[in-house]
Amino acid sequence: VTLEDDILSVVQRVFRTDLEFAGPVELDADLLRDLHVDSLNAVVLAVGLEDHFRVRLAAEDTVDVRTVRDLVARVAQLVRAQPGDGPAPAPDAPNGP
Repeated sequence: VTLEDDILSVVQRVFRTDLEFAGPVELDADLLRDLHVDSLNAVVLAVGLEDHFRVRLAAEDTVDVRTVRDLVARVAQLVRAQPGDGPAPAPDAPNGP
């Protein structure tokens, strides 16, 4: 599983559970046109990603984000730029040695 796969999984979970979006959330989906993300939805999505990956999504980080693919790439870029060991493991991931 790649970092991008993990980010997509979190995006899909946030849409399904927090935003109660029943449709598919695919990489090429347009956040505004296809997924109907408004400003409140954007905050919920950002908080979910920030909490999971321990990154900060500032407004300037999302200026060119139009699709789910753009969002996944931007979050991956932020995660990789973090000092240290990267994001915390997922809650169901086994602990290291």
